[in-house]
Formats: sequence, C-alpha cells, structure tokens
Amino acid sequence: MDWRTHVDSIAWYHTFDLPGGITTPGLFDDRALAAKLPLPRSLKGRRCLDVAASDGFWSFELARRGAEEVVSLDLPDASQQDFWGARGTAEERNGGSGRANQAFAIVKGATGLDVQRVDGSVYDLADMDLGKFDFVFMGNILLHLRDPILALQKVRTVTSGEFFSVEPVSLPQTVLRPFTPTGQFSVGDDNTFWTPNKRGHRRLVEAGGFNVVRQGGPVFQTLGKMTPKFPKRLPRTLHELTFWLFTRQIGSATSWVGARRHDLD
Repeated sequence: MDWRTHVDSIAWYHTFDLPGGITTPGLFDDRALAAKLPLPRSLKGRRCLDVAASDGFWSFELARRGAEEVVSLDLPDASQQDFWGARGTAEERNGGSGRANQAFAIVKGATGLDVQRVDGSVYDLADMDLGKFDFVFMGNILLHLRDPILALQKVRTVTSGEFFSVEPVSLPQTVLRPFTPTGQFSVGDDNTFWTPNKRGHRRLVEAGGFNVVRQGGPVFQTLGKMTPKFPKRLPRTLHELTFWLFTRQIGSATSWVGARRHDLD
C-alpha cells in the first residue's frame, strides 16, 4: 500500500508518525504533548473513549497504551460543528466533511491499531448506546462548543471511571487571576467561542458533574507543519502579533484535568 500517496491526498489536523518514515503535516503536533500529560502508562483491560477525536491522534495513543477497546467519536459532517453557525460560505462549512474519517482510516490502515470509529456528536452521547467507559479522553473541544457544560454532562453519562480533559487556556487570565475562574471571549478566531483560564477549566469540569482529583499545566501544545512558521504579511492587530511571536513559535498554553463522577467517589 502506498501510504505516502494517501497521506498527501488530504489535509491533516493531527501529526502522526507512520510506518515507512512518513510523518503527516498536521495543524497540531501533539507528539511531545503526549509525553507531558500524566496519562496512564498502561490502559490494559480498560475500555476507553476519545471524544471529538478529529483525525484520532489521542484515540491511537490510548490504543498504544494497551487499552482493551478504544472508541473514537467525531462528527462526520464538519458543517454540523457548533462554531460555524451562520458563519462562512457553504463551501467553507462543508470543506472538512469526511476529511477526519479519511485521515483516521489512513492511520488505522497504516498502523494496524485496533480503534473503532463512531460517527456522532458529544451532545448525543447519552442516547448512542455505547455503554460505559473506564477512561474517557476529551481534548481541545470545549472552546469550540456553544454549550460546554451540556457537553460535559453528556460525557458524564458514559463515564464509569476516570475523565481526562485537555484544553487551551488563556495564559494572561491564568497569570492575572489564578484563583478566579474566568474566560476570554474569542478575538480573531472564527472557530472558537471563548477560552477559560486554568481555574475556569477546572470549574467547567466540576459544573459538568465531576469531582476534580488532579490538575496541571499550563503545558504548551505545539502547532504542526500545516501552519506556516511565519506570516505572509505584517500582523495588523495585537492578537495576530501575539500568535506569530508566541503561540506559533512556542505553542498554545494548555491545561489538563483528571476527574471522576462525583456520585462514584
């Protein structure tokens, strides 16, 4: 199988190392982040769910850690994503439809890792008859949702063990208000609604019906080769300047939270 041709045929959200020395040029490169997060080294015997998985980087990471079963959930139709709403042209809204499933299929075929792909929305989890999961991972999704607390409540219904949330956080708000949960509304990003500070991330998870047992960060999530290293024109706003000088070069400040359902503690 010519995996290089398949890789070059689509755009990538995640960066993967595939057999044959192939690396996908993702929008995000989470390879280093995987080593920074306190995920269980072994998931042997545990049933796992990756919520809003996109290309499935974290789904395959859970499989590599020996999970008995991994379910990778994401929307097959990109136009259904919350952040589009009335924004963008029909071409823009539909441009990513099916792309993530294609990327997932390429990685699964190339690696041979046993991960099950399921089409669906986080908001529908309670009604999808997927059963319960011992370990649920949810990364980089709350900032894209109109109703992050509802989403967390739905995740809670399928969680019988640990829930692990990874989210970008506002570094200025984290530094200036470390003990107050706050959020920063989107400035310049058409695909995000708002970004919490580190304490805000914790409170979101608690509001979703979980007891937080550990939290860490900020750690930095690096961008991949799909994002240019330098801008094609001079930045016109402070937001753009901050992105190119800091976020693009160092990474996005990211918080992680480990939690359990409060009624199971």
